[in-house]
Amino acid sequence: MHRWLACLSCALIVEAAAQGLDLSMLPATATSQLTRSLVAASGHPRHVWRDTAPFNDDGTVNAYVEIARGDRRKWELDMAANARAIDRVMPPELGGYPVNYGFVPQTISYDGDPFDALLLGPALPGGRTARGVIVGLMLMEDEKGHDSKVVLSPIGRDGRPLYRLGTEEQRTIGTYFDRYKRHEAGKFSRVPGWESAAAGRAYVLQTHAFFRGCRGQADAACHVSP
Repeated sequence: MHRWLACLSCALIVEAAAQGLDLSMLPATATSQLTRSLVAASGHPRHVWRDTAPFNDDGTVNAYVEIARGDRRKWELDMAANARAIDRVMPPELGGYPVNYGFVPQTISYDGDPFDALLLGPALPGGRTARGVIVGLMLMEDEKGHDSKVVLSPIGRDGRPLYRLGTEEQRTIGTYFDRYKRHEAGKFSRVPGWESAAAGRAYVLQTHAFFRGCRGQADAACHVSP
């Protein structure tokens, strides 16, 4: 068993196994998407996803904010443009995102996209990088498979998180992501539960290891450990 799996609770390992997912293996489709993303980003001498470190010296995690809290527009980073573009707009009955939404740079997750990050607190400007401390992990699956998201909080001057991932925050965020694909034919999303900050950190480490280990390779799949 890989070293990083020791950081995950038994509940998370069981949940992944129930989906038939090997958490230490990047699917071939995701590897192919990583290659396409790197090619798309190659025209920029510095790229926000490719060249920003996931961790800072103080242990905080960087996250590129694609969507500000309250925004109904589903912004996504256009790899070739190195800037955000609107993918779609959420219906009025669903409302805006209940949390700032983005991704951790230099990561690739199981769906082929950068590893998603949720940033607690007031709305943050989209198109910028913010930093925070890991406070949890939201387990999620959709029609593409495993799609969990690390949860971050900005820190105060004392280095501690300004916001906590309490029961009410979990309910509000989880309900939104349980519902946010119901208006799209043939798609679904489900939030089966939440995990610890240690589990969130393990996912950042693993998805960063996927990025490092697969970058520049043409393998059908990558089996790497941080």
